[in-house]
Amino acid sequence: MAQAESCFAEALELAPKRPSVLMNLGVVRAALGQTSQAIELLRSAAELEPEAIETWVHLGATYAESGQFKLALESLDRALVLQPQTLIALRHKASVLRELGRWNESAQCLNLLHQHGGGDDFTRYMLDAVLHAESGWAQEPPAPPAGYVADLFDRYADDFSSHLSQLDYRAPDILIKAAQGCLSHPWPRVLDLGCGTGLVGQCLQGNSLHVDGVDLSPGMVKRALESGHYNRVWQADIHDAMEQAYRAGDLYDLIVSADVFIYVGALERAFQLATRVLRVGGALAFSLEEWSAGPEEYVLRPSLRYAHSLAYINRLASEQGLQILCADSDLLRHDHGKAIDGLFCILQKISRGQH
Repeated sequence: MAQAESCFAEALELAPKRPSVLMNLGVVRAALGQTSQAIELLRSAAELEPEAIETWVHLGATYAESGQFKLALESLDRALVLQPQTLIALRHKASVLRELGRWNESAQCLNLLHQHGGGDDFTRYMLDAVLHAESGWAQEPPAPPAGYVADLFDRYADDFSSHLSQLDYRAPDILIKAAQGCLSHPWPRVLDLGCGTGLVGQCLQGNSLHVDGVDLSPGMVKRALESGHYNRVWQADIHDAMEQAYRAGDLYDLIVSADVFIYVGALERAFQLATRVLRVGGALAFSLEEWSAGPEEYVLRPSLRYAHSLAYINRLASEQGLQILCADSDLLRHDHGKAIDGLFCILQKISRGQH
């Protein structure tokens, strides 16, 4: 990308008013995170060549990336006026309408996308999510499609930590401090479910003799290994990882799941498996997006993340022989400037549970 930027910048000096050069340099700068410069370049290209559908699509996508959803919608609509069946424009427009809370319109865009052959598992999931919200959470929350979470986090692997710092993300630190306050420590063996780049491992320094990490994303597994905070990291679904640990006879004193269950949805299997691989007296520490707006146990938000109620956690804990030591509300992160409330829980295994 840096080489591409250099070439396009040089081309722009030779042809300062050429729309294709302005657009390409704008696209590269957007990819490099230079959003304001990218928008300026793309707007210039669109003004010079207002019939260029591709430029309006890129401008809309860049506005959306920066949280300027109304401007994003205007740009994408310009593309769709020029060609109503522009699939990539419909895809971006559906996402923008979802962010604006205009769920019915988002569903209409997604249905059009599928009718014209531009849909896939992800857009079907997005459609399910907006219809779930539009129904007032009356429908059963859909499960995430295979590969969705791995693909999502693989894209973030290289700059994940800087991305999270922009969101004021503090879940690993809050969870480990809460565990220290509830439990005797250090913990001889810890399992980090959905370890990402290794933020939980970093917070555990000095508090564990042996830390294993597991993640669906190959890119995240690589980053976690490079962090040096783990004895072992492997690529697997969290359920499969705990099944493997159970079959191998591995037991843990602490299992941590920071901001992972928000991509899982139903938690019955995760709680059952965690209970199997925890020692008696061991604990499961996790963060959730908190759902308190209705009687539902959990919902799939239009953000494509699940939110869970404390009543749901109470039920699962009771079924699996887990005692809730801590269930505190706190800021989980910011999302496009909006505070997302989190639930931070520490559950201790007090019996053998259900096997």
